[in-house]
Amino acid sequence: MVDVTAETDALLVLADTYYPGWSATVDGRATEILRANYAFRAIEVPAGRHEVALVYRPSHWRTGLLLSLAGLLGALACLLIPQSR
Repeated sequence: MVDVTAETDALLVLADTYYPGWSATVDGRATEILRANYAFRAIEVPAGRHEVALVYRPSHWRTGLLLSLAGLLGALACLLIPQSR
């Protein structure tokens, strides 16, 4: 979370890599993350004092979690279901 005070409408430029999966809010309202200077992230901030929150939730993370849970359930099923010989 970042507290921002701007005298006029401005861009908050974050000097870390622009990458899909980031989302941002300004005062709790979703806002678009812009690309700044090709490699960085920027967020439009209106004049005044605001709270900017950034969250990283890549789409492939959820897929990996679901696949891991499916594998764990499969392994548990193999251990718990009696095998006939």
